[in-house]
Amino acid sequence: MSNSAKTSASTLCCVLAVAFTGLVMTTGCGTATESPAVASSSVPNIDASQYRLEEEPEGAVGVIAARESAEDGTPIVLVGRVGGTARPWVDGRAAFTMLDASMSVVAEGEDSDEEGELCTGDCCALERQSCTTLVKVVDSQGKLVPMDSRELLGLKESDMVVVQGIAKKDKTGNFVMLAKGVFIRK
Repeated sequence: MSNSAKTSASTLCCVLAVAFTGLVMTTGCGTATESPAVASSSVPNIDASQYRLEEEPEGAVGVIAARESAEDGTPIVLVGRVGGTARPWVDGRAAFTMLDASMSVVAEGEDSDEEGELCTGDCCALERQSCTTLVKVVDSQGKLVPMDSRELLGLKESDMVVVQGIAKKDKTGNFVMLAKGVFIRK
């Protein structure tokens, strides 16, 4: 990969990380609502089967462990739930937030007496950030697939998924998963 391509990829990661953080910050308060319908895609010729794994990859680690130990550019397999925010989807793109499997998120105002439960309010924003990551499904050129992940992969909120790909970390500790394939546990 050329330096300009690396710079572009790095810039895209930073923009998505900032957008993700903004999404987390702006959706923190209020009541949970139904997810809006899947954004329709205008890209009809994407072979979704290349991104759906038929078998679960081995060696999966949780999001919290990966945030602490994964190194930038290394292959990794992550396990967790689709979620971690009031709205885990990036409309029209194959990207979603993933929450460590040991954690759960409840709507702000709901009781969160269980260990590992966080609310969607500002009071839990930092803790939620430490146990979530943005998953971006990328093509063979490393570009984000321009189809909504619900449509591309058939994902639903709270699905337990195992994602195979490359860890992307910047100097400030932002962690993004560049996924080559996603397995949905049934």
